[in-house]
Amino acid sequence: MSAARATGGATTARTLLVEDDRRICEVIRAILTGAGFAALDVVHTAALAEEFLRSATHGLALVDLGLPDGDGVELIRSARAAAFAGTIVVLTSATAPDRILAAVRAGADGYMFKEDLDAKLAPALRHLASGGNVFSGGAARVLLDEVRRATPPPVVGPSLPELTTREREVLQLLSTGASYAEIARELAISVNTVRSYIRSLYEKFGVENRAEIVNLAWLSGLLARGL
Repeated sequence: MSAARATGGATTARTLLVEDDRRICEVIRAILTGAGFAALDVVHTAALAEEFLRSATHGLALVDLGLPDGDGVELIRSARAAAFAGTIVVLTSATAPDRILAAVRAGADGYMFKEDLDAKLAPALRHLASGGNVFSGGAARVLLDEVRRATPPPVVGPSLPELTTREREVLQLLSTGASYAEIARELAISVNTVRSYIRSLYEKFGVENRAEIVNLAWLSGLLARGL
């Protein structure tokens, strides 16, 4: 589910900020306002986990992990169990690998360090709105290491799926970290068509997300030999 959409020069979204530090709340508001997110509406500021679970059903949630009434990872897990259908991005000072992995496993769609807020929050949300991923560099490395450890042995020979020329082009661009919108522009097709190709790739490779398909394609030699 898209958390935001581009409209002219602004980005709109229903946004829930789960953060007990009022100073950080104001910093986030100032960053988004200054970056031209005039239509982005922070509809609620939840200092308590229970408050989030009472009010949130969809949209974009920016969630801290250190909450006064509980753990942010548990909040994310509870929100997903309660059918929260939106996008959840963690905004935290917690850089430990186990916290990053726990948050993603609980259902987080992105993970940003608070030290990156000033320079990266607004660009990250624009990237998210166009179908990209939102992970601070250190968090992305932790996830990549985990995928490498968890990936089964390389697929070789006839076990590799048959791909169309367009699927090969989409997979190559996907491996560079390009967003859906960037792939669409590069191949002169619609974003919906890109989504269709990516769904087909996921089915052929038997995976569920970008990290898995790219890692499997690299390990199998598919990307290394130029598709």
